[in-house]
Amino acid sequence: MTKQEVLQGALALNCSDKKYTITVEGDKIIIETKYHGTRVRESTFRCIAHIKDDKTYTESTYDFDGYRKQYGVRKKAVSYCLDGSKEVFDSEEIKKVLRDYLDSCGYQRVVNKKLIALCVSIPVVVIVAILIAVIISLTSESDFIDTNGPENFALTEITREDILSKDNNYRSSVGSASHSGHHTNIIGTRLRDCDYDYISKSFGKIHGVVILQATKISGNTLTLNISSSVESGNAEIVIIVDGEYYCSVDVNQVQSITLQNVSNKEVIVKLAGEEAKMKIDVTRVY
Repeated sequence: MTKQEVLQGALALNCSDKKYTITVEGDKIIIETKYHGTRVRESTFRCIAHIKDDKTYTESTYDFDGYRKQYGVRKKAVSYCLDGSKEVFDSEEIKKVLRDYLDSCGYQRVVNKKLIALCVSIPVVVIVAILIAVIISLTSESDFIDTNGPENFALTEITREDILSKDNNYRSSVGSASHSGHHTNIIGTRLRDCDYDYISKSFGKIHGVVILQATKISGNTLTLNISSSVESGNAEIVIIVDGEYYCSVDVNQVQSITLQNVSNKEVIVKLAGEEAKMKIDVTRVY
């Protein structure tokens, strides 16, 4: 088969009963399918086969959530159906459609060397940035004095006004962070990296105010399960709804907060720390 025959033949894979569509653009065969990554937002998964003249092809995958395009995708994800049920979205099944077709045409998939170089270089840059941040944080001296003693974690310098301000800043030493789950309806880059169902952070020492999690849903009820432990310093966890103070969450406890009437409101969880060595987990249910 010629290259053009392979490209045009791919269109025959389209059927009305399939959950995907196939298009051809130049030397690219594109397979695309839609699924609900959250209950309110439709996501699009796309796999692109770049056909070469030497009977090989490279593969690219993209995941669109409506606001941001992300290279790659998890192999499996939950897809929320309109009737409220759930099913498993498997990106490997979609990619296999193209792979099987191209394999039958005698084409072999090869790895994109440029992508490998990018994937290798990005971690190196991240590691260097982390090392620089650690060195700066360790060499910078703090003039904070914990006047209320090691057993009292109440803030002594950072005010409620400081916490509610949009111009928050902080410094921290060695720590870790992880997240999982889906995005809600948060718009913009400022809060996008905090919009996950589960977020965990630990700080060797943090001073200042940091946003932990952000949520914006169409439903009325949101439950936040917050677990924290403070080894030293002072800390306060605050929930803010549309810029207004809602409540503070006790530290060194596991606490569940249920918010009502939050439809299309921006709910933010912030941490204020004064040289605090601590760990905090936030999980949301809606």
